[in-house]
Amino acid sequence: MAHRFPSSEPAKTMNHSSTAVPQIVWLPRVAPAGVVSALWGLVALGVIIFVLGLLFGQGQRTWQIYFVNFLFWSGIAQAGVIMSAVYRITNARWGEQFRRIGEAMISFLPLSFILYLVLIVGGQSLFPWIREDTHGKGFWLNAPFVFGRDGIIFLLLLWLSYRFVRYSVRTDLGLLKEKDALLKLPWWAERFVTNWKGLEQEQQLSSVGLTRLTPVLLIAFVVLYSLIGFDLVMTLDPHWYSTLFGWLYVLHAFLAALASITILAVLSRTWFHIEPSFTTGQWHDMGKFVFGFCLLSGGFFWSQFLVIWYGNLPEETSYLIKRFYSQPWEPLMWVYLIFAYLFPLAVFLSKRVKQIPNALMTISVIILCALFVERFVAVIPFVWQEASIPFGLVELGVTVGFAGAFLLCWLAFLKVVPLVPASLPSRRG
Repeated sequence: MAHRFPSSEPAKTMNHSSTAVPQIVWLPRVAPAGVVSALWGLVALGVIIFVLGLLFGQGQRTWQIYFVNFLFWSGIAQAGVIMSAVYRITNARWGEQFRRIGEAMISFLPLSFILYLVLIVGGQSLFPWIREDTHGKGFWLNAPFVFGRDGIIFLLLLWLSYRFVRYSVRTDLGLLKEKDALLKLPWWAERFVTNWKGLEQEQQLSSVGLTRLTPVLLIAFVVLYSLIGFDLVMTLDPHWYSTLFGWLYVLHAFLAALASITILAVLSRTWFHIEPSFTTGQWHDMGKFVFGFCLLSGGFFWSQFLVIWYGNLPEETSYLIKRFYSQPWEPLMWVYLIFAYLFPLAVFLSKRVKQIPNALMTISVIILCALFVERFVAVIPFVWQEASIPFGLVELGVTVGFAGAFLLCWLAFLKVVPLVPASLPSRRG
């Protein structure tokens, strides 16, 4: 459904007698037409290559890169909402725009669930426990139970995320409707403002709702998403296990979301013409946020390695031996370790780097690519038996298709919901 806004310029500030009333300073904007067209082109390319890969004898490579991208982009989308929950539960005030960028990632989660259903179709070529003896693990590792419980997890997290984002953006959308009673919103946005009760009462209701829901969403994400890591990745080798793998899977998703939010924040300055809404201090704080979780996820990776080595646990060594001491995976593991952990540790020690948006975006792109390599190396060695790295036209096409779909969903959300929340005062001047 079409929708309109009074102006693409910042709204006029209120007079001093009404400064306590939130206002929409930066109205929603539409991304440049060239960007949207390019993203649709990437999606079309991804779909075509995916179909051709299945039709022309590349089914194994097609499904495995589909699986890698599903895990990667779905994790970013879910963790983007979680970033906003973390921001709120710590009573942060330093980066409202970054919070909203994370909330907008919820728009990919419904598509992610559809992509999960498609993944089930290709599960026969990915998950060995479907066709092999699991040595007593058949009750836990059987297709209906695994895909059923993980599907329920995705739906539950989607529902909790929807409730959270609805509470968070309801005030902004309500203010837009009050400003222009004839404003037409898409059906999903109209649901966000159903039964609007007025600004003062809605602020109270949203505050109470967010206070109750935020810890529930955070706990559900950590517990249930770690189970996704155990179920969908670790079981690619049903005889290997690691007690820390699920928690590291969660941290990698969250770190990838932080890097993505940073990249999108820098791009949003020009796409939506909101550069004056950002300050140097906000970029510095976001850089510290990314840096902190680089250190935390690196610490978890080292803890996993240390427990296996110090405890002399041969049943847990197969994963590391396959990746650190076997070709062609060894170089990829070092790329991941250096650019996800060691490189950020070196560059983020500089305060100045964290204050320059383009430098921060460059570092975040490197981190995000390194985390994609981690997802690739976590999955592919389990299912690919040849001596070469399977990355060519099929893998590149499917990957850019997923990226394009993710960004189109994100842009569709911000076409309706203000990227700069109403609680943020104007930073012009």
